[in-house]
Amino acid sequence: MRRDVQPTQSDARRGARGRPSRATLLADLCAAAWVIAIGGLVLLFDGQELSWLAGLVAGAAAATWVAVRRSPGTGWPRPAVPVPSQRQPDAAARQTDAAARQTAATIGVLEHSGWRFLHDVTGLNTTYDHVAIGPGGVILMQSMDPDGVVAMQSGEPVLECRSGTDAPPRLERLRPRALADAAAFRDAVQRLSGRRLWVQAVVVFWSEFPAGCVADGRCVFIHGPRLAEWMARRPHQLDPRDADAVYAAVNSLAQPGEHPLQLAV
Repeated sequence: MRRDVQPTQSDARRGARGRPSRATLLADLCAAAWVIAIGGLVLLFDGQELSWLAGLVAGAAAATWVAVRRSPGTGWPRPAVPVPSQRQPDAAARQTDAAARQTAATIGVLEHSGWRFLHDVTGLNTTYDHVAIGPGGVILMQSMDPDGVVAMQSGEPVLECRSGTDAPPRLERLRPRALADAAAFRDAVQRLSGRRLWVQAVVVFWSEFPAGCVADGRCVFIHGPRLAEWMARRPHQLDPRDADAVYAAVNSLAQPGEHPLQLAV
């Protein structure tokens, strides 16, 4: 659809600033003519052709300068003024951070029973949300709080939107990623400690999860409020001395600076 475009007030002001006034232009031209006239007077009374030539060159240069100065689109380019970003933090990132804090608070009550925890552990290509080391072994956890209801279909979690929306269910494909992270973390611990241990992959949901807890042996999907109880009931796998050795190796991953895996390879 065609739309007539009218100049705005700001455009008009910019145009006014870009056009020279008649008085200013006349003054500049008079100055150039005056330089030429001086050269002519010197030639008339002194007979010095060199003075006339100098006045002519100076006047021409002045006229050229006036033309260049007053022509549109000339002059030094103005540096662009950076506009501060107004982008707000991503809602999904905020939900993930809140879910991680909930998980950390929930499992913290198990410290009195021999469990030790590390959060935001940096790997070579990723960051692990939570690592738990204790009597029940080594557990690698990922915290999530998707906006909707999480249901299980063919061993995979599917996010179903809440009632009132027409969005189709979305397959999260979390299981392959959780298993890959657990395998990579297991290899990292082995390189640093010389011990090969089973690392249990766990995905913790803080949104609605009617199934409560789904375990297939290799990966566990669990509702956040049930996490501490599930961990407390895990069969014994590590003695305190072994747990300390594994914790020391994993703790080196969480320290800033040069990554220890780059030294262990």
